[in-house]
Amino acid sequence: MQLSLLRRSVCEVIGTYCLVLIGCGAMVVDNQTGMLTHVGVATVWGLIVMTMIYSIGDLSGAHMNPAVSIAFASVGRFPLLDAAAYIVAQCTGALLAAGSLAMVFGVDDVKLGSTMASLPTGSAWAVEFMMTMILMWIVVGVSTGAKEKSITAGLAVGATIAMEAFVAGPLTKASMNPARSLGPAVMSNHYNLLWLYLTAPIVGAIAGGWLYRFVRGDDESDREECVMVKKVSAVVLFALLLGVGGNAAVAEDVDSLLRPNDRIAIIGGTFVERMQPRDKLEAELQTQRPDWKLSLRNLGWSGDTVSAIARKRFDNIEAGRARRLADIEAANPTVALIWYGQSEAGQFEENAARYQADLLSLVDELKKRQIRVILLTPVEMPGDRRPHYRAGLEAFEQMLRDVARAQSLALVELNWKPTDQQLVDDRMLPNELGYRELATQLGGALLGESTEQRDSTRSAKMDAPERQLLLEAIGRKNEFFFHRYRPQNETYLFLFRKHEQGNNAIEIEQFDPIIQAADQAIWDAAQSQ
Repeated sequence: MQLSLLRRSVCEVIGTYCLVLIGCGAMVVDNQTGMLTHVGVATVWGLIVMTMIYSIGDLSGAHMNPAVSIAFASVGRFPLLDAAAYIVAQCTGALLAAGSLAMVFGVDDVKLGSTMASLPTGSAWAVEFMMTMILMWIVVGVSTGAKEKSITAGLAVGATIAMEAFVAGPLTKASMNPARSLGPAVMSNHYNLLWLYLTAPIVGAIAGGWLYRFVRGDDESDREECVMVKKVSAVVLFALLLGVGGNAAVAEDVDSLLRPNDRIAIIGGTFVERMQPRDKLEAELQTQRPDWKLSLRNLGWSGDTVSAIARKRFDNIEAGRARRLADIEAANPTVALIWYGQSEAGQFEENAARYQADLLSLVDELKKRQIRVILLTPVEMPGDRRPHYRAGLEAFEQMLRDVARAQSLALVELNWKPTDQQLVDDRMLPNELGYRELATQLGGALLGESTEQRDSTRSAKMDAPERQLLLEAIGRKNEFFFHRYRPQNETYLFLFRKHEQGNNAIEIEQFDPIIQAADQAIWDAAQSQ
C-alpha cells in the first residue's frame, strides 16, 4: 500500500538530510584531517545514496534530488503535485543538514561543503549536465515506476554516484543535485554559480529520462496525461537551455578569474610583500568592481621562495611550509594568487625538481582547502645581475605553464617590462609608479578585461581625493592584517619566550573584527568613487 504524500515527503526530508549530512560531512572531515582523500569522499557519497535507497526506497522512492523528481514527472512516471511536494521536502532536508554541519563546524562556505567549480563556467555546466544525464539514465533503468527500491537499484545508483564523484569531484564537486548545492549555499551565504548547480542537473536529468524512454519505446507514455506533462516539460527544458546558454555565454565572454565576494590571498616573496603598504592592486580591483565586495590579504614575505624557506622561524623547511599554511588559514581565502619566481630564478637550474615539487605540494594543500588557485608568472627586474637569472626566469615560467596545464589551473602571464622611471634606485623592485602600472595590467587579467575595456570614468579619478581615501583605507587594513598574522613580538607570544608574555597572545585574534571593519571601510570608499 502506498503511503500518503505527507508521509512520503517526510521520508524525502529524512533521506536528503542524511545524504547531505554524511556526504558534505565527509568533505568537511577530509578538509580538516586529510585522512579520507578524494577516493574516500567519493566512496562515502556512493554508500550513503545506496543505503538510503535500501532504507526508504520502498516508502518514497528515495529520490532525494529535485532533478530526479522533475525528470520522473517529465516522462510521466510521477504526478506533478507529488513532484512539487518532494522538491520542497528535499530542499528542507538539505537546509537542515547544512544547518547541522554549521552548528558543528561553523558557518563557512568551505567547511559546509559548498559546490565550487575549478573549470570555466561553460565547461562546469556541461560536466554537471552530462553527469546528471548519465545518473538519470541509470535511475530510470533500475527503478519501478518512480521508485528506486530493488537490490539492483541501490547498487547501481550508489556505484554510479561514486564513479561520477571520482571523475567530476575535482572539477565541479559532482553535485548532480540542486538540493545538495542549495543547502550549503544558503547556510554559508555562498551563492556564486548557484544558478549552474540548480539548472544543469535539472536539464541533464530530464534529458537522461527522455533518452531512456525514447530508446525503450514504452507506450505507457502515450496516455493523454503523459503527453500533456511532456509538452510542459519540453517548454521548461527549452526555457532552461535558453537561459543557461545566455548565462554561460556571458560568463565565458567576461572570463573573469575572480568572483563577487571573493577573499583573495597573494602568496609570494619580497616582490609581493613590498606591494603591501597602500596596495595598488587592491585599489584597482575595488575601483573596477566596487559592488563585488572583494577582500585581499597580502601574504608576501621578504626572501621567501616557493619552498617557504624564509618562514621557517628557527626550525626546518617543513616548519616553514607549515607556517605558510597557517598564514593562509588566517587569511581564509576563496582564491589564492601564487606569485613566486623572482628569488628562485638565479638558482633554478640546480633546484628545478625541488621547486616544482614544492609548488605542487602548495597547490595540493590549497585544493584540499577548496581554494581556487591562480598562478602568476614572475616579473623580470633589470637590476638582478645573477649569471643565470634570465634563463632561470624563463625556465620558471615554463614550469608554471606545465603545472597549470597538468593541474587545470588558471595562469596569468605578465609580460610587463618596467622602465627606469618605474623602478627603485637599484632597479630590483618597482617603485610606486611601477606597482601602479603593474596593478593595472594584473587587475585587467584577473577581471577578464583589456586596458581599453576599463571603466574610463573610474580610471579618470586615479588621483582624485576619493582615490586617496581608498588607498588610505587599504593601508590601514593591510597594517591590521600584518599585525594579525605576523605579530611584532611573536617570539614572546608564541615561541620559546612565550612564558614571559604568552598570556597576551589572546589579543591577536581580536584583530579579526577590526580587519572586517576595515574591509567595510574599503568597500564604502570604493562605492563613493
